Amino acid sequence: MARTPPKLADLHPRLSNAVVHLAEAHRDANPGTALCLIWGIRTPEEQQRAYAAGRSKIDGVKRHSLHAYGLAADLWVYTNANDQRLYQNRPPRDAGLELQLLQRGSLRDWYIPLGRLAMTEGLEAGALWRGFRDGPHVQIGPRLERVKLMQALLSQAGFDVGPIDGIDGRRTDGALADAGQSGSCKWRVPWRQRRLMPCHPEVFRWLLSRTKACV
Repeated sequence: MARTPPKLADLHPRLSNAVVHLAEAHRDANPGTALCLIWGIRTPEEQQRAYAAGRSKIDGVKRHSLHAYGLAADLWVYTNANDQRLYQNRPPRDAGLELQLLQRGSLRDWYIPLGRLAMTEGLEAGALWRGFRDGPHVQIGPRLERVKLMQALLSQAGFDVGPIDGIDGRRTDGALADAGQSGSCKWRVPWRQRRLMPCHPEVFRWLLSRTKACV
């Protein structure tokens, strides 16, 4: 199965902008380095493979990763870089860059410092998680902020959510149901998923595509 190409354009604009700023800050703090967007959008099938390989705690069946919403990104650290600060997908082999793999002990030297920089951009960083260290992973958080982004998309698309307050009550659920019907896409999720996001990735990405098309 073909792998979804990692692209900044697939991410929510807030995350995309934060990743660009993070790459600049990382280069300033570590001259000669570059970040690489190696994962952006991840399909359910790709999520299931990541879960089976032990690279994620989310199975892609009972729960969806924030990658499915465009609210998470995986960033690799490369050294020996020239002027490029950020690559989308793997850099060319002849560029002479060296990938800092976690298996070589780079979590402490590269990804935990990257996670601390990510926090200054308002992102949550997997490298700083206590239970499961996901070094390259950054995401929009906390949940309150993700719900606000969802409510803003609904409002911009013409669905009435009331105040954009990060509280997914009946009014927001009603707007999600209307959006799902309008977009002919799934919107409901099991209660376990609601702790991460209160809507299905299909309706979120449909709303995001509508908003981007109007820009």
